[in-house]
Amino acid sequence: MRSPFPGMDPYLESRWGDVHTALCIGIRSALQPVLPSGLRARAEQDVLVEDESQPCRDQRVEADIAVVGTGAAAVAAVPGASIATVEPIVVRHIPAVRRSRWVEIIDTTVGGRVVTAIEILSPGNKRSGRLNRLYRRKLEAGVNVVEIDLLRSSRARLPVRRESLPADRREAYLTCVCRSDGPSQWIAYPMPLRHPLPTIPIPCRPADSDVPLSLQPLIDQIYREGGHDDIDYSKPPEPPFGADDSAWADALLKARA
Repeated sequence: MRSPFPGMDPYLESRWGDVHTALCIGIRSALQPVLPSGLRARAEQDVLVEDESQPCRDQRVEADIAVVGTGAAAVAAVPGASIATVEPIVVRHIPAVRRSRWVEIIDTTVGGRVVTAIEILSPGNKRSGRLNRLYRRKLEAGVNVVEIDLLRSSRARLPVRRESLPADRREAYLTCVCRSDGPSQWIAYPMPLRHPLPTIPIPCRPADSDVPLSLQPLIDQIYREGGHDDIDYSKPPEPPFGADDSAWADALLKARA
């Protein structure tokens, strides 16, 4: 079954772990047969642990906890104490694990040198913190960067903000391309909520032509193969729609029912 939305389904944002993983693999598979000779697409992942018990300011703790002991044996005795009050429970915060995934195009003719990094943004890339800082450092690596943003959250901590675009081109989704030979220039491709996702150009080596990447078939495949037809569309998405988009979505979903 296909999503009722013509392009990106905004309800998929609440299931971003599954969507993000599948999109990386889908992009790798879509690019592999059309890349110029000597180039290969590879899906990559970093696993980062964030723990506020460490001195680094980049680290923080999620609300996850684990019970590690109960009763008197779990805590040190209090000198001079003779009256028991309540039985204590010792808990310890579990450091949050963050996974950063992306797709690289490498040149196998020169030892696997990275030519292009394709970043499918996650919430961690977009908000303040370690993942955002690590992502911004990649932009200084001297490679082509393709940034695919299918999340409607703020872009305030990214090189291209929505406010940087003309008012009539500030759409829900955005792809931005920065070529290695022009690191101070980004080409933005606004992607409206109400339209199918476009085919975007993926730059390779300077002598190569761009290769096309069609985003809509990938999202359609993820929706179908991921079993996302169980989404409850009677509830508002997160983040919620604006007034105009809310009325449009209500009409769209009623027509589907």
